[in-house]
Amino acid sequence: MRRWQLIVAVLAVGVVVPARAQPATIVSPKPDRTALTVYRAPAGEDSFDLRYLQGFAMVTERRRIRLPRGRSVIRFEGVAEGIVPVSAIIAGLPGGTIEKNRDARLLSPASLVDGSLGRQVTLTRINRATGRQVSEPATIIAGPRRGVILRTAAGIEALRCSGLSEHIAYDGVPADLSSKPVLSVVTTSPTAKTVTVRLTYVTSGFDWRASYVATLGKDSRTIDLFAWLTLANGNPESFPQADVQAVAGRLNRVASAAIPAEAAGLRLSCYPLGTTTSDLRAKQFEPAQEIVVTAQRLAAPVITPTAPPAPPPPPPPEDLGDLKLYRVPHPTTVGARAQKQVTLLAQAAVPFERRYRQPVQPGQMFDLAPTSIVLILKNETQSGLGIPLPAGGTALYALRGGDRLLLGLGTMTDRTTGETIRLVAGTSRQVLLAQTRLADGETMLTVNNANPVPVAVDVPIGYAGQKIDAPREVVARIDGIATWSPVVPPGGRAELRYRY
Repeated sequence: MRRWQLIVAVLAVGVVVPARAQPATIVSPKPDRTALTVYRAPAGEDSFDLRYLQGFAMVTERRRIRLPRGRSVIRFEGVAEGIVPVSAIIAGLPGGTIEKNRDARLLSPASLVDGSLGRQVTLTRINRATGRQVSEPATIIAGPRRGVILRTAAGIEALRCSGLSEHIAYDGVPADLSSKPVLSVVTTSPTAKTVTVRLTYVTSGFDWRASYVATLGKDSRTIDLFAWLTLANGNPESFPQADVQAVAGRLNRVASAAIPAEAAGLRLSCYPLGTTTSDLRAKQFEPAQEIVVTAQRLAAPVITPTAPPAPPPPPPPEDLGDLKLYRVPHPTTVGARAQKQVTLLAQAAVPFERRYRQPVQPGQMFDLAPTSIVLILKNETQSGLGIPLPAGGTALYALRGGDRLLLGLGTMTDRTTGETIRLVAGTSRQVLLAQTRLADGETMLTVNNANPVPVAVDVPIGYAGQKIDAPREVVARIDGIATWSPVVPPGGRAELRYRY
């Protein structure tokens, strides 16, 4: 009898289960140091559209974090908006990473409404009877899509549909909203300690380009070659004083979809509230004249600032497998939705050879076509270069009387050491090219030179690998294309007969 009484007493009291403690939340507002490695889009143009950048970047952040003992949630604020969450790697946590989340709920008018559904807010508007501003409590019962519905003392109504000024105020920001993109991880630590965490991830919304500026020397035999490295950041986050690197070459990449925002844009929709004056044409008034205040100031002494020290020269590129890595030699701030230019190359007195060039197709018949003026540079150490040069736009200038005059614009593909670089310097009507078909099935090329000096001409014929038979003259292959390269005397001409 006593045994059953004991069992009943235990069941009556119940079994007390200790509640599981909630993990502590640690917020890391920003990194202490950032490294940025930018990969360019494979088929990019010279100009950027910051809304549709097709390159990407790898971001490495170092953060000092104070961990409590036990389980905790770390919120990494300020990561790039285009972060690919599956690429994130966190190193330096004693207990490793148990769980990883990318929070897409950013602070905005729409997300405030979405995060305050069912909560009380303060509605402020103009009283129709008195014309005074009044405030009253209200509860958000629907939104943010297609409008915001409130419950007030007067009933159910839509925000800003009364025809008068209305706005709502919140007591606070919901706990799961942040003004910055957030990557949160769950971890555990055996003891309370301060650790240095390294966060590495891939993000979209980046790109870079090389831009070459060449200036003819006074001797007309050399050029001064300068190159800009232009970085583009389409994310709303800035990367101050970052260690920046750029990678040239093409690597395999699989596109990943961007994470959509959980709350769409705030749209306030109302039924039409027409009046007798709704369709009247709006009258425009002249703007008021600006008031200009002038005052006489004391002349300040002119102080000539000392010239800043010259920036360090850019280091040579490094091998990254079959890719090339270019390092910016000093910390650089890459602004939000902005572009940044840093020095990529600066080399004076690079020798070149002037040539005239015009590609042709074997079946193409024409008469007296102009040729392009091309400056040929050898990417070799003895020529002052000898480094891999990434693809980019080119601009060629000449100095005349202290003024800089543009001679030509062009593009350049990736050029490694030992290859030929061609800079377009305009079009010549002094060196003309003609191609005719002969009766015996041969094709004849003719070059006429009206210059008072001899000129070297390059005429690529057909496409790479195509067989061109010229029995009376040797035709070399350049980049796989049969190329006729005569030297035409002053006021003279040269001919080539060939079959294809």
